[in-house]
Amino acid sequence: MTESTYSIVEARARLGAIAREVSATREPVAITDHGQTIAILVSPADALELEELRALSAYRARQARGESAGVPQAEAYRRVFGGDEA
Repeated sequence: MTESTYSIVEARARLGAIAREVSATREPVAITDHGQTIAILVSPADALELEELRALSAYRARQARGESAGVPQAEAYRRVFGGDEA
């Protein structure tokens, strides 16, 4: 999954450079502590994509259980704009 790995000590010393590299290349970087991966640093674009995939997975799981997965348009309008549809 990751091509680059840094110990937590190295990552602390080079965090700015590592973060800029991840953002520019979209290649994740593993951070290790005593040889165990404890975190993965990912770009903002990849983090957003992961959030969207999680939301889609949760939506599909609700659909599979037969739960209502949507909100009626009028309710969505009320939630966003705070009033009834014009």
